[in-house]
Amino acid sequence: MDTLNRNITIGVGVVLAVLFVLASGRHPEPTNDPWFRQAVLENSHPVVVKFGADWCGPCRGMDAAIDDLEPRFSSRAKFLKIDIDKRPELFTHYGSGKGIPQIMIFKDGEIIAQQRGFGGEEGLKQWLESSL
Repeated sequence: MDTLNRNITIGVGVVLAVLFVLASGRHPEPTNDPWFRQAVLENSHPVVVKFGADWCGPCRGMDAAIDDLEPRFSSRAKFLKIDIDKRPELFTHYGSGKGIPQIMIFKDGEIIAQQRGFGGEEGLKQWLESSL
């Protein structure tokens, strides 16, 4: 009976350790990125952050739409585009899944709105209107 209890305790410990490692590896803290902390997390104004990559067609489409829309919303928010190939740790931490493009609005260090995918400039405009 003692051997059974010991094996169960060890098994539960191993399962908990694996779950802890998986959970912590999934969302590492981007504490080593002072640029992001200052530009986004410590900014008192809303910051629209778009995660994408140069090789992603929908990301390039969203970039063009952001370039067109940014002047309309510049009084309400700052806009940043982050290449996930250059700053993968940020996308790993904040990205909701693996799909790109993803766009998020941060305010006072918290995500207040987010969406994945690009459905066109008009849809992005409506999302920004309702989220800012």
